[in-house]
Amino acid sequence: MSIYIGVLFAVLHPHVRPEYKAYYIDHISSDWNPSYYPGTLEQGMNFSRRGLPEWVKSTRGLSIRESWGRWTDEDLGPIAGLKFTQSFSGPLCVDFTARAVPWVVGRTITVEMGNEKHPLRIAAEDLTAYEVQFTNLQQANELNIDLPKSLPRVFEMVPTNGDPRRLALNLSTLRLIPGRCPAVSASAGASH
Repeated sequence: MSIYIGVLFAVLHPHVRPEYKAYYIDHISSDWNPSYYPGTLEQGMNFSRRGLPEWVKSTRGLSIRESWGRWTDEDLGPIAGLKFTQSFSGPLCVDFTARAVPWVVGRTITVEMGNEKHPLRIAAEDLTAYEVQFTNLQQANELNIDLPKSLPRVFEMVPTNGDPRRLALNLSTLRLIPGRCPAVSASAGASH
């Protein structure tokens, strides 16, 4: 009997790498064992490029790579994000470009790193540049984008489109810039 209890415990509480669990068990990541390429934080990440930059450990809530980037997909979780291979402290600018589905334009999402959260209003459907200024991070190693809740499936909003995903943002590029955002004034806390 104790063997069955042990097996049941192991099944319910598997001891596997977080990336394995995210892909195979929790189904919140579409990346399993990705390739990595060299690059700096300032050079950034191109979401349409195969693999991940060496400073990104893992992803969650992002669909598979497409020629224009990667969509956030609520079916993979209500939060999209990246886990980094290093931690960040102090001021940091998150500079990214994204497209949006029409039904999230004008809505506000939350961008979070470590101990800081900032609201961000989705400005347009077309490719748009966003900057989020973090002022006093403390050993933050994840970037999370908290999306609007209960997003509709694409085909529910556009009946001629058979896409069953619950999309919000199509991320194109992302850079992490230590210090202040170039376009954000010293008194601003979020994006423009």
